[in-house]
Amino acid sequence: MKKALYALLLLAALVLVSFRGGTIPWMLLYFLLMLPVLAVLYVLYVYCRFRIGQNVARVVKKGERVPYQLELANEDVLLVSGIGLNFYTDMVQVLERDEQGKLAAYRPERGRYNLLPRQKSMVELELYCKYRGTYPVGVKSVSVTDFFGLFTITYPMLAHIRLTARPRVLPIERLQSRLSAQDAKRAAASREEQELLDLNLRKYAAGDPLKLIHWKNSAKAGELLVRKQMPQELCEIVVIMDCAPIKKEREKRLQAEDNVVETALTLLYDACKKKIPARVVYGAEKTREIKLDDLKSFDRFYNFSAELPFRSSRTLEELWEDYSRRADENAVFWLISAEISKQLAEKVENSRRSGREAVCIEVGEEPL
Repeated sequence: MKKALYALLLLAALVLVSFRGGTIPWMLLYFLLMLPVLAVLYVLYVYCRFRIGQNVARVVKKGERVPYQLELANEDVLLVSGIGLNFYTDMVQVLERDEQGKLAAYRPERGRYNLLPRQKSMVELELYCKYRGTYPVGVKSVSVTDFFGLFTITYPMLAHIRLTARPRVLPIERLQSRLSAQDAKRAAASREEQELLDLNLRKYAAGDPLKLIHWKNSAKAGELLVRKQMPQELCEIVVIMDCAPIKKEREKRLQAEDNVVETALTLLYDACKKKIPARVVYGAEKTREIKLDDLKSFDRFYNFSAELPFRSSRTLEELWEDYSRRADENAVFWLISAEISKQLAEKVENSRRSGREAVCIEVGEEPL
């Protein structure tokens, strides 16, 4: 609208100068011709003198809202107006409080800031990290519009904040529910998976020490359950992760990768908590194998898992076949992938019939 008005005024001034001349028409024309120059100078001034400070935690957990503070400062003697902030939104969601105090998605059209000389302003927002990994967050670029609305120049931030979002370790009951919700063809396998997950509990028998009662699970089951030692025949749990590249559109690919990592972490954490020997195997530049003896070793793997790459050249089937030849015959294998092939499912079923325990978990691309 302002640009159209400026064009009409400039055209009118040109007409007046052409047909009537005179001092006033020429002064009007010169003024209108100077406006773009003044607008550009103003934008450059704001670029040089406007300051933005950002404050946010550098390490967070995926799926949690993180406080994010912006300090906007006008350090000079001229009014600063028409400042627009553009945020990174591909990996995080920027949230703000609306008039009722409820959290809602940040709307760029509301983010036009005006500051008087020497004025500072604090902006309180929240960030919601949608995916694991290390990536830039906060202000990506700043848009400056001049007083007359003729020009808007967007320039990138010179310094960026990088945040590490670690994956979630889900409650084991949540994973059990997901396994139970698999289709009918996997119902039998799901029951066996549930038994493995609950292997450390049994029904209360007369004479059992009261300190062994698991009160939380007892309340859920409606009967007394006690902790028990793992049977000697279960020597180790081996979690094999499918870290081959996932060929899906970006958001589905990121979610599928997170599902694989979070499912593995949930199983490994549960095993370490129950003092079950565990091992994780995955492919990267080469095949990696990590033994987890306790929660400290789990924490080391957990800290690394935020940036675990999905660029393995080996398939899940190849990893399983290779490692199963070397592992103890009493080991239990958990094969985790975003998509289990029919061929692999058949091989796993044949392996189970021959006495080699293995379980496939297809995590898909929907959030867990």
